[in-house]
Amino acid sequence: MKEVSIVLCPRDDTDAFMRVFNQIVVRTRYDLSQVEILVVDNNTDPTHKNEISDFITENSDLCSLTYIENNNEGGIAQACNKAIEAATSRWFVYMNTTDTYIYDPRWLQYMTGNMSEDDYLDGYRIGGTLTAGPNYPESEKDIFVQGSMFIAFTEYLKSNPCSLETPPESYDFINSHRCLELGFQLKHLPRICSCDADATQDWHNENREVKRFLIANVGGLSQYK
Repeated sequence: MKEVSIVLCPRDDTDAFMRVFNQIVVRTRYDLSQVEILVVDNNTDPTHKNEISDFITENSDLCSLTYIENNNEGGIAQACNKAIEAATSRWFVYMNTTDTYIYDPRWLQYMTGNMSEDDYLDGYRIGGTLTAGPNYPESEKDIFVQGSMFIAFTEYLKSNPCSLETPPESYDFINSHRCLELGFQLKHLPRICSCDADATQDWHNENREVKRFLIANVGGLSQYK
């Protein structure tokens, strides 16, 4: 059993996927023998699917690396369910394969350290960038963890797979709402940034300098080095 399953669900931007994968391998200060990377096809066209499959074969000696075909069914919900089914870990870390940038190699230590056994006993099941909906705080459950990057307890996800009817744009909200409906909690991890805004060169340069966020998924980050 591994400690962490890192899940990547590439679609058609093969270059972006390869960049994120290489960042994980090079910029992660963690015992990679305790990490498995699960790469799930997410409605990828045949050409890109072959490119990704070949890339995984070529890099299989770097870490525990598994490619899972999704048969282009069910979108991101089915892709995540396939990864959840295959995961053999304590923690499940989902990472968008576009516009993710690792600023500090301690990012995975931070994520797992802030979803500890004590957190589990306190009822937390999913952690990441917590975002309030338009009816919060009047409606306490109108809050969700941004879906482009999150950590969750694998055991919880295995018991609560996502409905295949879930629209891709609602995956994070529905996943979070179900967690709250079941009586569990969502945890805000302030040194992770996941949002729909666009990153500027100045924002990127500043965060590289001060490392307010250890890892980020923000629009446009894939263009910066």
